[in-house]
Amino acid sequence: MTRTGVTIYCHCANSAVITNRVKLGVLDAIKDAGIEFEAVPDLCKLSAERDGALKRWAKAKSIKIVACYPRAVKWLFYAGRAPLPKESVEFLNMRVDSIEKITSSLMKDSIIASCVRRRASCKRTQYAIRKTQNDWVPWFPVIDYDRCKNCKQCFNFCLFGVYELSEQGQVVVKNPANCKTNCPACARMCPQCAIIFPKYSDSPINGDEVNEQTLQDEKEKKGRSLLLGENIYDTIRQHSKKGKRFSKDAESSVLKKLQEKLDIPPEVLESLPPGQIAQLDEKSCKKEH
Repeated sequence: MTRTGVTIYCHCANSAVITNRVKLGVLDAIKDAGIEFEAVPDLCKLSAERDGALKRWAKAKSIKIVACYPRAVKWLFYAGRAPLPKESVEFLNMRVDSIEKITSSLMKDSIIASCVRRRASCKRTQYAIRKTQNDWVPWFPVIDYDRCKNCKQCFNFCLFGVYELSEQGQVVVKNPANCKTNCPACARMCPQCAIIFPKYSDSPINGDEVNEQTLQDEKEKKGRSLLLGENIYDTIRQHSKKGKRFSKDAESSVLKKLQEKLDIPPEVLESLPPGQIAQLDEKSCKKEH
């Protein structure tokens, strides 16, 4: 049965890109206004789990989503196998919009769904969601297929098996949990700015809109197949063949540049054992050709 309308609030519980002041301010404001809504700790996690709530919301006649950048939210729903309709969806962006603007926009529409509050209560005290040491932080890429040219740069670059090819040969995010937290390297290699990390700090990787100037700037920064005049896999493979593990104190200028240019966290480089890079490189090259 199609629902009349739904308002969704995402608390972005696993990230600090939206401050608690803003999140709790928005939350209190919509509660005080008597607005009925459904609240979830993290839309990213629901997307990775392909939670059935996404499909239920996508079928609503009207949808309001209080979260982050519209482009990021759109493709999170798509990745969760619940593509949003082109019409009747309003995105309210807590990363840029004020509490007053969000509340005012919500109050304009009198058609608001009943409050179900999945997975978390709307009470402030119950929104202090604490992560245990074993909790998975839902950090992973989503692909903007409006921009993607299926060049397979991300598929060939990723060292952790996050991407696979569909039966039709299209790159898909198959194993989101394999992604390394806080590493946006594949997005920096994408020539079309088609890869989004909703929890990332900088535009346009965070899901912000891409204009022609942004695209040109990003293309100039990226070497795509070549980085800093060297093939990235050859560089890391040579380092691995020497039996070394990457360390925070590594003096290699190339590794430092990898961290600077691609924003790869040092702990991710440290996690790569000798020999693994060569195997993954060989595997990715075979699939590419």
